[in-house]
Amino acid sequence: MDKIDPQILLTRDGSPTLLDPVYQSSYHSIHGAIQESKHVFISAGLRYLLSKTDRKHISIFEMGFGTGLNALLTMEYISQNKNISIHYTGIELHPLSKSCWMQLHYDTAIDSIHFEAIHQAPWNEVIPISPKFTLVKKLLDLTEHIPGKNLVELVYYDAFGPSVQPDLWSEATLKKMVDLLVPGGVFVTYCAKGEVRRTLSRLGLQMERLPGPPGKREMLRGIKIT
Repeated sequence: MDKIDPQILLTRDGSPTLLDPVYQSSYHSIHGAIQESKHVFISAGLRYLLSKTDRKHISIFEMGFGTGLNALLTMEYISQNKNISIHYTGIELHPLSKSCWMQLHYDTAIDSIHFEAIHQAPWNEVIPISPKFTLVKKLLDLTEHIPGKNLVELVYYDAFGPSVQPDLWSEATLKKMVDLLVPGGVFVTYCAKGEVRRTLSRLGLQMERLPGPPGKREMLRGIKIT
């Protein structure tokens, strides 16, 4: 049977997202795809990390490459800072078809020339998208893969929610993310469930609840202590 592409949805800030036909879950908040990604991953994640470190090179790991929106926003954010370069690894088990991602038009919404380059980059290869942004897209199942230890400064955790993909929010899977972070590294997610917060705290992150994006009361950020 041929794979069915996700359905395009227009969110309340005017930016599109996708509705997964299997999980019946949207890739982003229906209250605003771009504003959610900026709030959770760029403001609470990348901008916060850069305010706390003098590193000139940052490694980021994204669980759930999906539409490529978080990667694109990251690239555009650091383009304003000439002193920072990014090595970005995104993993995805179900990549979008070209006919699907081309309908999103995030390049127009964000005024970026890099959206197609991000999606057309070959999988499982290290690709310099710009002098300051290197991308590695990996076709992987996180529950079966061990990414490594002490390799990245920032984790964007953007899987579907715990009720939809519980294996991706289990202690065993989240431990891989904590192990991947260097001491002082930052973990951010839109999810604010108490059990997720308690699990990450047991695993060694100093957790805090933060105000969520429009339509969501809270989100989570964690800092690796040791």
